[in-house]
Amino acid sequence: MQEENPFNRTLKVIGQATVNTVPDVCWMCFSVETENKNASRAYHDNNRKINQIIEKIEQAGIGNHNIKTANFSIVPTYKMAGNSTRQTIEAYRIFHYLYVKIEELDKVSVVLDEAVAAGATGVHSINFTVKNPEKHTAEARAKALLDAKTKAEKTASALGFKLGSPLSVSDSETGQHLYRAASMQDGLAEGDMSTRSKGANLQPGETSWKYEVYVTYEIESEN
Repeated sequence: MQEENPFNRTLKVIGQATVNTVPDVCWMCFSVETENKNASRAYHDNNRKINQIIEKIEQAGIGNHNIKTANFSIVPTYKMAGNSTRQTIEAYRIFHYLYVKIEELDKVSVVLDEAVAAGATGVHSINFTVKNPEKHTAEARAKALLDAKTKAEKTASALGFKLGSPLSVSDSETGQHLYRAASMQDGLAEGDMSTRSKGANLQPGETSWKYEVYVTYEIESEN
């Protein structure tokens, strides 16, 4: 590509493109929170519930390689000791966050139902996205370049000059816009079967990939 000469006559155009795709994977984040005055009891209670959730999710057809712990913590809670300013440990709270990758979208609602029924106390995110984002980014870029070329050719034709070669190209991926299912409120009541009985109607929607390119064309001199 030629270098841009400040004395050349040039035409600068912006090419834009959007590629809409249907998501083919879903990420969910569940959590289990337990509390007890005895740290060991809180820990074992949490462990039992997490194992129940994992078992139910695997029974729904999700492989163990698609289930992973995102975070685990043990946090003491404190109270004031009588009338003094000294704090003492009142209880221990255990938090275990679990990420689940679901590649068959018809199983999303099933996994959600099973996790809540098995003891999940929080559902923090349900994100629909795609497995191969690079493919859609490349498609959007190619369409943006074509859009820039088309705009330049139409401008040259309308104004009566001859369009030369592109002197420079820069681009910007303006973003992947995920249409997310609404996050469920934390603190699901233990044993709440309303979601299970009705079945959550989760919709993957579309994922939009936007791209812009900035192209400078030479305007050829008339001989």
